[in-house]
Amino acid sequence: MTAPTRAYRWRTTIPAPEGVAETALEHVELKIAETGIGAEGVVIGGVGSAAHGLRWRITVDPDWTAVRSLHLTRLGGPTVALRHDGYGEWSDGEGRRRGEFAGLSDCLVEGSPFGLTALLKRLGAKANKTQTVEVVAVTVPGFELSRAAVTLQPIEAGRRLRLTRDGHTEEIELDADGVVIDWGGHTRRLALEPAA
Repeated sequence: MTAPTRAYRWRTTIPAPEGVAETALEHVELKIAETGIGAEGVVIGGVGSAAHGLRWRITVDPDWTAVRSLHLTRLGGPTVALRHDGYGEWSDGEGRRRGEFAGLSDCLVEGSPFGLTALLKRLGAKANKTQTVEVVAVTVPGFELSRAAVTLQPIEAGRRLRLTRDGHTEEIELDADGVVIDWGGHTRRLALEPAA
């Protein structure tokens, strides 16, 4: 039996003071199977020297309990690979332990809505109360890795929330499956089905 696949696409537009908006387009293919959940995405974004293209792959436990692996490649640039043992320990692509991330279950890739979806799915009903969660955060396009605290505050249970990181707060709208529709007014999901 073939695992169900869903496709999502988001456009990000961030106005710039100089009048040249920064734009990005992300396309994600999500496959849900009894053995696990896999998502692959491509991103094209940035302007000038920050222009970049990247591809990524994330795998998650079948019941969304933890991100199991993250693999990011910037076209023409570096690669980042992380693996999670399911018990709170992380290692890099060469098997070296990453103790600074011990105890974490989630990853957020800057600018990508899928990591937030995985986090909310893991939290389940607990996502309907205000809480702070630590995650492995990855910057784009620099691929710096850090341990970061993210505060989630529900506005409308399961549909709207506030996300605060590094003192910056944004409102996020979700669909009934917990997938991002709108992130801070600058990232919006695009319809992939033709209009009727």
